[in-house]
Amino acid sequence: MVNKWLMRITLLYAVWFLCGYILVSADLLPSWLEWTNSFYLILGGATALVWYVSRFGARQALMLFVISGSVSYAAEWIGVHTSHWFGTYEFGLSFAPLVLGVPLAIPFAWCMLLVIAKAFAPVPSASGAWSGLTLEESLSPRRGELKQSRRRSKRRSFWLPAVWAASMVTAIDLLLDPVAVQQRYWTWEHAKNAAWNVSFYSVPLSNFICWWITSMLILNTVNYLHDEYFEDHRGGDRPGTFVPMLLLLTLESLFLTLALKSGLWWAACLNVALLLLLYLWRSKERQPRT
Repeated sequence: MVNKWLMRITLLYAVWFLCGYILVSADLLPSWLEWTNSFYLILGGATALVWYVSRFGARQALMLFVISGSVSYAAEWIGVHTSHWFGTYEFGLSFAPLVLGVPLAIPFAWCMLLVIAKAFAPVPSASGAWSGLTLEESLSPRRGELKQSRRRSKRRSFWLPAVWAASMVTAIDLLLDPVAVQQRYWTWEHAKNAAWNVSFYSVPLSNFICWWITSMLILNTVNYLHDEYFEDHRGGDRPGTFVPMLLLLTLESLFLTLALKSGLWWAACLNVALLLLLYLWRSKERQPRT
């Protein structure tokens, strides 16, 4: 049943994206249709969550949505109303509907980005690290060395996926935010930002740092509360990574097109370069260790 819903919502997302891409890239989107920008992100987030349900179950998906949605919404609310997190900015009406000054699409956009990043994050094998020492290992003179090695393996299996995924989300945001400013989805009040807080295409540097920190907070909380990385979920009828890859490619193609049309060459180049580096890192981590 879940897989059928996944196919339906993925098809709806693909059709919606294709129509929107044609209108936006050709500058044919009228002002009365600007609400479709928010709906695109909401639909993308819903598609990502349905995929997550089919992959890890409804309880895990609900937990991810609650944690991701509440933390991201709270962070954006703090940023809009106090200027103490992402900087001094405000959302425009083209990104409506707004709830207490924050777009309704924000939690779904964060869910889409985090699910995409989690789907491709490298996961080092640490299956042996979670079992106790055998009698032979307990009596071995290398007992302390074995326990230390297992602790390192546990820490790495927990932190590596979160660090990689948070870096991927930030690499995408390096493209999304400059484009969003150009499209007037939100605006920054540079006069109220600190002198050290240099801007990248009108977006303060602190915004990207806080994106990485917020992503790490959400990902580590989700990873701590359930053990998806320590179990084999590839068997049976569980879906692969086609849906996250589709979401990533469509998102990137849309915002890369808008970035190049707006002359945001450095944002586009930095985004592509960082994603390539992350995937090279991922391929290296997936190689068997001797």
